[in-house]
Amino acid sequence: MGRKIALVVAVLVVGVTSVVLMGGESGGYLWWGNHAPIYIGSDDEFTTANGVTGGSGTADDPYVISGWSIDAANADYGIYIDHTTSHFVIRGCVVERARNAGIYLNSVKNGRIEGCELNINGIGIHLLNARGITITGTVLSANNYGIVLDADSRGAVIYGNSFMNNGIAARDVPRKSAGCSDTTGNYWSDYTGTDENGDGIGDTPYGIVFDPYPLMRPPVEATHFTTARGMTTSLPRSPQGYLVVDSAIPITLEAKDPGSGVAKILYSINNGEWQEYSGPFNLSGDDGVYKVSYYAVDHLGNAEPVQTLTFLLDNHAPETTISYGTPSYSDATGQWLTSRTPVILTLSSKSTFGRTRTYFAIDGGPWREYSGPFHVRGMDGPHTISFYSRNASGVTEEPQTVTVYKDDTAPSTTGRGTAPGASSSAPPAESVATTVPQSEPAPSQPVETSSVTVTPPPAVIPAPAQTGGETVQTPPAG
Repeated sequence: MGRKIALVVAVLVVGVTSVVLMGGESGGYLWWGNHAPIYIGSDDEFTTANGVTGGSGTADDPYVISGWSIDAANADYGIYIDHTTSHFVIRGCVVERARNAGIYLNSVKNGRIEGCELNINGIGIHLLNARGITITGTVLSANNYGIVLDADSRGAVIYGNSFMNNGIAARDVPRKSAGCSDTTGNYWSDYTGTDENGDGIGDTPYGIVFDPYPLMRPPVEATHFTTARGMTTSLPRSPQGYLVVDSAIPITLEAKDPGSGVAKILYSINNGEWQEYSGPFNLSGDDGVYKVSYYAVDHLGNAEPVQTLTFLLDNHAPETTISYGTPSYSDATGQWLTSRTPVILTLSSKSTFGRTRTYFAIDGGPWREYSGPFHVRGMDGPHTISFYSRNASGVTEEPQTVTVYKDDTAPSTTGRGTAPGASSSAPPAESVATTVPQSEPAPSQPVETSSVTVTPPPAVIPAPAQTGGETVQTPPAG
């Protein structure tokens, strides 16, 4: 039996395991070993040289690409099938670290993906102009995007899969895919619904893509090769796709080797000296990007290829305060101001990495990026000001809302005269009313503060690099 070394990087309860495969059988499941990234550009290229392990391409006997472990760290794609009509199935394959997509199906028909594991890729599965694709029994974990359906992709049936801790679980641009079978959906780790009757299916649909039968537990676990076990807590990702941590989060390394056993684990931070791992460690120092490299060595000296995860350290969550210039006044009612009063937003805390941006909205209007003091226009009376800030890491402050009272109307004074000798309680002989004119009318047009319009939080995940199709737009990038 071939050697297998597994290395788990655990952040809190989040784990990522990497494995070297040499071929053999594990848990009754046959696997062939490592394979370079696979590209099939036509029906004629379904060949053994391109990883095809069987089949003739018919509906009853589809081409089979099965049992491969593909580390695509230096490639854009793990398995790329382009402009084909033959029937095929990708089964029991593991694809990791592809810059763009683990599996990319472009302008194909009659495809099926089952029992695969797609971890730590830009996109787990990317469908572009792909028709009638079935995806089932597959784990998609720790990708920037779990699955993206682009352009004229339609009729995909996606059920019985486990979407675990991806930056964004799914994106259906044409909104033409089924998303589930007639009765079975998928597990989405970011699903927040409940299961009151205990039947294992959420009571409300999953909404990012329409899944009317979201599963409450993963139907499949990553067990054959590279795994993402125990991922019950999702780490946020920066707009660049990095895992965002602070110095309180420990990083734990765990190696497994069923052969001679693990002798040691070595790790390095930002290309520094290699250190022998002795227990959980934390990242410290200035906010910014940190690369953690690691590998395991068994007692025979067999070394795992070096793996690298990229983290973004952010120890300073943003905090924003609001203040008011002159004229302004506060009493038991609240904060009073005029249309001439500057409203000022100040960052009292922000990350030292990149630029922290602040956004505001007035009376529930569009979010605008703050670039300097602004004014409240419109009718006298109450107005709401909402605001929040976002670090370049994607760490976002909870929006705050305050109510202010605008008053551009000057007071009016009434004078009253009384005839000589008349009782002060008698009706006045003469009454004179004097009104002090308004010192400055309120401008009729709104102040121009910024032309940037954004949507409210939560934090964003960067749009994936992709070939063709629509780039996913997310609320405002850091």
